[in-house]
Amino acid sequence: MAEPRVDYFYSFRSPYSYLSGPRGFALADNFQIDLRFRGVIPMMMRGESVPTAKRLHTMRDVKREADRLGMPFGRIHDPLGEGATRTLAVSEYAIDVGRVREFVLTAAQAIWAEATDPATDEGLRLICEKAGLEWEGCHAALSDPAIADRVEANTLELTQIGHWGVPVFVFEGEQFWGQDRIDDLALLLDDAGLSRH
Repeated sequence: MAEPRVDYFYSFRSPYSYLSGPRGFALADNFQIDLRFRGVIPMMMRGESVPTAKRLHTMRDVKREADRLGMPFGRIHDPLGEGATRTLAVSEYAIDVGRVREFVLTAAQAIWAEATDPATDEGLRLICEKAGLEWEGCHAALSDPAIADRVEANTLELTQIGHWGVPVFVFEGEQFWGQDRIDDLALLLDDAGLSRH
């Protein structure tokens, strides 16, 4: 019997997605679920605007949360544009070869704490190899139209369920929006008898 599915919608440009990563992927360690990573195109690349005041508040808030979680944060290289599309393409390739968790966590830390530029081959290759991926396969994914179609489908599905921001976790139609809702999802999964312990 197939394990119950949890969709994990994520953007490499979202610092809250970055904060969610270690605990989001750990859900699959702690519960009998099929965790599906769904990388989406950033809001600003979908025509959504983010006010400057909100951006500044977000950076202060994320810094506090990162400190609380013991995660590095602050040496940032904004991946808007090519950086985002390239990391999304490689994340789909990483799904295919069974290393999506390693890639997503490595890429997010590189973007939000190590000022690595994934828009360049040098930066992206460094991320890929640190995540245990072969550069040739990663590089090929960048120009694969089927990979691009998968990213578009993820993004479309996020809007179809009535959301725009990330991270969002979806379990049996119920949505958990925000890195601060992971514990609520974990309680629901536990109540459903899906704990691995």
